[in-house]
Amino acid sequence: MFFLACLMSQNVEAKIKQQPVYMFGFATSFVDSLAFITDVQYIDSAYVDTKTKFLIGRNLYSVQLQDFLEKNENCKHPVTSIFFGKKKEKVEKKILSVRRRFEGDFRLKTIECPFRAEKYIDPEITNVPVATEPTSKPSKKSKKK
Repeated sequence: MFFLACLMSQNVEAKIKQQPVYMFGFATSFVDSLAFITDVQYIDSAYVDTKTKFLIGRNLYSVQLQDFLEKNENCKHPVTSIFFGKKKEKVEKKILSVRRRFEGDFRLKTIECPFRAEKYIDPEITNVPVATEPTSKPSKKSKKK
């Protein structure tokens, strides 16, 4: 019984795997009717949760795109999304789908390769020690007072 319980608990646990992915970014600005799409980009070592198929650090990639648009494209308050996949063909199909969906409502502007997403490094994954503040517990004497 114990052996079966151990086997079952291993399947529940999510595994994070480093793998190459293709991605593109999409951003809209609701202040004006402009939307931005990056070209499809290859990231050679992104981290992906094998159970949920989520890109680890996708918020970091999204913030990079947002910062780029605010600084270089004078876009005010962009709302960004990152799309990714293992196969370039599937990502290219998704970019066409996003274009068709938003073409009527927004003026689309393609960003030709100036934005490059950086690799995401998570200290928990790479076992890099992180400095933390020491937590002090109140002593038993201070609790009595």
